This record gives sequence, C-alpha cells and structure tokens, in this order.
Amino acid sequence: INPKLTLTASASPTGPLSFALSLTASDALDVTKVSSEIVDLTNADKILLDASDYTAAAAEGVDGGFVYLKNLLTSPGVGDNTHDIYIGNATGNLTGVDETKRMLTLKPGEFAWMPWDMTYDLHVDHPETNTNALEVWCFVRTGTA
Repeated sequence: INPKLTLTASASPTGPLSFALSLTASDALDVTKVSSEIVDLTNADKILLDASDYTAAAAEGVDGGFVYLKNLLTSPGVGDNTHDIYIGNATGNLTGVDETKRMLTLKPGEFAWMPWDMTYDLHVDHPETNTNALEVWCFVRTGTA
C-alpha cells in the first residue's frame, strides 16, 4: 500500500500559523493481510481489534501493522460530545472513569492513521448506541501475519 498524508493551512489571520503550511509525507508499505469493517457501537467498552487475530504471540511487537479509523457520525450540535468515539489500549470505561487507558478521541468526521505493534488489543468506547459509527481498516506488515 502507498499511504500519503497532506496537511495544508493558510497563514494567519485566517490560518492557525504565521506562515502557510504545506506538508506531505508518503511511504510504500509491504502488507500481507488487510481487514476492514464498519462497526456498530454501544455505550460499553469492547475490543475493536484483537491482536491475536493478526499475529502469533511469538511475533507480537516484531512487525505489527497500521490502523485507519474514521468516525462516521455527524455532530449533534455545538458542545455535545455524545458522538465522540474513544480508542484505548485496555479494557475500561474510556469515556470517563479509565481515561488513562484512552489513546485518542475521534470527533465526528475525524480520522486517524497510526502504527500498531499488536502487543495489545485496541478497545473502543462510546457514550451511546449508534449503528455504522466507525470505519476500521487494519494493514498487517509483511512477516507479521
């Protein structure tokens, strides 16, 4: 696969910086396994990606892979976080009580691309029930699967 990330922004006063931003990064990655899913969410923590589904225990942390996540929900209104999706690295209430296990929060429409060593499961938590809420792709590096 050939991922490419491009970030652009205008200079202030309309942009966040004193200069115009144009940043691009790309890479060619060897992958042997790809999985994708559109996930329904409830107001409870659940395993999103089980590391053992992608690698043998002896290979955990050796090659790993990459994960793409996108919150498919639309914002219900200003200041309302009921459509936020929380991703973490351990079982727990990622929406509040166990925030220390939370790795990231995806607001409606936001996405993330990140490496994953597959040394732990990825968990998802959400404050309410929504169908077709989260798009998930997992790209396993060559040698891991």
